Amino acid sequence: MLSEFEQDLLKELGNIGSGHAATALSTLLAKPVNITVSSAEMEPITYLPDRVGGPERHVASVLLELGGEISGMILIMFPVDDAESMVASLIGSPFTFQSNNELGQSAWEEIGNIMSGAYARALGDWLNTPIMIQVPATAIDMAGSIVEFVVTSVQPEEDAALYIDTTFMIDEKVSAGHVLFLPTHGSLDRIQRRLLGHG
Repeated sequence: MLSEFEQDLLKELGNIGSGHAATALSTLLAKPVNITVSSAEMEPITYLPDRVGGPERHVASVLLELGGEISGMILIMFPVDDAESMVASLIGSPFTFQSNNELGQSAWEEIGNIMSGAYARALGDWLNTPIMIQVPATAIDMAGSIVEFVVTSVQPEEDAALYIDTTFMIDEKVSAGHVLFLPTHGSLDRIQRRLLGHG
């Protein structure tokens, strides 16, 4: 259980990443984007599907693998209808992931690239260390399946993930986003040291 001070530090990290993402998305969409952080905490990985509406909730996700001194996976998830609305705002026409609309799929990948890169840069700045990032991947599936895939792929060192709850507002429509970081290879210890003021 994190102290209130530690939760405030993690929330500040989320605010920094969200600020970077909002600025970049505003430029991409050519309209105001507001992102607020409602909570930030460390959670057991097994809790994560429930935090996004249950393991059978269909979500649109972005996965970004990190390397270097800080390694792991950033996972961003939105309810499918919220993600489709974001894409529709970008391409200027209705969109669903089932429509095989290549322009829309490309737009979602670009949105994912911007958001995941923004949070990765914020994490690197917060820990004062460069972070190497791979090309993001996107997936549409049940939340439980996506989390299981990520855990199997990344094999995090402990049952713990940094979890940031966000709210996006675009065209006066509110969307709930969930940003997760699953650390590996000693990265969790680096984060905990930073929270304790030793990093």
